[in-house]
Amino acid sequence: MNHQWEDHKIFDVGDGAVLFGVDHASLFSIDAQTREVIQRLGSRPSLDLKEVDPQDREILAGLQDARLLLPDTQAGRAAPIPPQLQDVPLGTMVLEVAQDCNLRCTYCYAEGGSYGGKPRLLTSQLARKAVRYLIQEAGDRETLSLVLFGGEPLLNMPAIEAAVEEAVRGEKETGKRVQISLTTNGTLLNPEIINFLQRYRVGVAISLDGPPDLHDANRPDVAGQGSYAKILPNLQGLLHNSPAPVAARVTLVPDQWGRIEEVYDHLIGLGFHEVGIAPASPITTDLLPSLVQEEILLQGFASMARRFKEAADQGRILPFSNILDLLGRLHLGQTKSVACGAGFGYLAVDAEGNFFPCHRLAGEDIFHVGALDTGADVEKIETSLAILTEGKKQMCSDCWARTLCTGGCHYENHLREIKLGLPPGSSCNFIRSWLQLGIELYAELRSTGADSLLERLEKRAAC
Repeated sequence: MNHQWEDHKIFDVGDGAVLFGVDHASLFSIDAQTREVIQRLGSRPSLDLKEVDPQDREILAGLQDARLLLPDTQAGRAAPIPPQLQDVPLGTMVLEVAQDCNLRCTYCYAEGGSYGGKPRLLTSQLARKAVRYLIQEAGDRETLSLVLFGGEPLLNMPAIEAAVEEAVRGEKETGKRVQISLTTNGTLLNPEIINFLQRYRVGVAISLDGPPDLHDANRPDVAGQGSYAKILPNLQGLLHNSPAPVAARVTLVPDQWGRIEEVYDHLIGLGFHEVGIAPASPITTDLLPSLVQEEILLQGFASMARRFKEAADQGRILPFSNILDLLGRLHLGQTKSVACGAGFGYLAVDAEGNFFPCHRLAGEDIFHVGALDTGADVEKIETSLAILTEGKKQMCSDCWARTLCTGGCHYENHLREIKLGLPPGSSCNFIRSWLQLGIELYAELRSTGADSLLERLEKRAAC
């Protein structure tokens, strides 16, 4: 019986190599002999194992066991089949409690928090209704996620309190667990708010971009003054004895990408439990990076990967969420049939009770997919996702990273391709380089016996 190769890619790691099975996101450490056989025979469209050298046959048998070499009758790439939208119960709701903000961040995709409309606040009544909708539409899901978002959500504590209280009531009535998180710029924190958040174990992410000069350049208030000094007074109160992790959520513009390590160290020094760093979305052409800037960003992430490895060698986990999330997915061998959860069990609710497949798409009429009063419209969600993924199928089918990426962030693609007119795939090289960095780090960790550390990331990746 003849056999065919499944799609794969080889990465050099240290003195060895790693074989990545594309369709299953599988990773195998391979020796030089195995690599030589794959490179020598991998270009053949079909192999008759009876006709190959016996020594080669032994190696090929191992690759059969790894499902990287399959009989002709089983071979042939089958594209991952996305779940049917109507079969995916609601699991995550992003509730925009305040479509208003007291800052004017230079890179804000939400147009000052209003998402292109008039500033407005979610009523307490709608907040409760939204949480009830989340619980009612959750089907057999036992754990749900409620994200309190904005704008600046702390501008609307009555709606926050109503949403949290309704979640607690729903937990008692249904036995489901509602994990609540909140993203805030931190300027409005006070002891009363901190006490409320800690009492209800709300996970908090603070948007803080690093040292004062960086942060203040990115995140001025409405008067054009820096906001860093407004955050610090109550930060320690939030971090002290917090029952849930407090994360720093960092956004950097391209000319700041050379300061990643400095930003991370500054924020960990302030006492944050975890730090995540994201490049600013290119809401204007001024925020589009050059190839040199993208390389600087990758070098910064590579430096963090080296630090992660050094910490792991000492039995510690470096709390850098970019790497934690990627390693967790690689360890579980998670493949993706869709780029993200947008529309698939994930909905954003604006301050008027309208639904959108993603919070970053709020305010755009073509992505309005229902409302609290009428429910989610599956056909509108399908139409929205078709708009967002147009042209990706063929482009992704030839990419080795397709089962890890599946086209990338819908909103980023929408910005680049629809609003800025860039060709599809303009961010693909960077995404592939980042995924390769994660694969290489993962392989190094496995080779040095860090399995127990990686297993601690499984729960994170499974969420």
